[in-house]
Amino acid sequence: KVKYIIGIAMVLVVVIIVSLAVLITPNKSEPEIISKSTLEKIINVSDLSTFEAVYNGIAKVTDADNPEKINYYVSYDAKVKAGIDFEKVDISVDPDTKIITVTLPEVKITDVNVDITSLDYIFENNKANTETVSEEAYKKCIEDATIESNSEDAIYELAEQNARNIAEALISPFVEQLDSEYQLEIH
Repeated sequence: KVKYIIGIAMVLVVVIIVSLAVLITPNKSEPEIISKSTLEKIINVSDLSTFEAVYNGIAKVTDADNPEKINYYVSYDAKVKAGIDFEKVDISVDPDTKIITVTLPEVKITDVNVDITSLDYIFENNKANTETVSEEAYKKCIEDATIESNSEDAIYELAEQNARNIAEALISPFVEQLDSEYQLEIH
């Protein structure tokens, strides 16, 4: 599944690079100057999910009056997306040293999507099997998937690496086309 996700990410990167190459190709022979504002326009998106994980979990739902008593367990399938807020990317250009520094913000969980059709119940308390059980279980599943995914370092590491790759794929062709002496550093 990770290979599938990485494959999709790579296809997305290629599409973005080709699109940028077409949009950025200068029509005039005047020299272009690399500036912070120009680079910021290239990556002008907000939340960008850079990694998606499929999560299969089991949430336990306790009695509201007695939290020690388990009413039921619910298994579920979820997709968890992690990424960065590209509006918080910091770009600095040093024309003297010809270094462009891109500082990426911290990776965060951007979306938790529980497949409500995947919910499967094991009741410990049959009285909990009411008309509203699906609504309550769905909320518990989202909560469980969020807690579990927040504790998975691999999700954050892969999302951060993909964010670096995407930032480099977006900026590098533009920089190389305008002035190949500049170096790109991504932190």
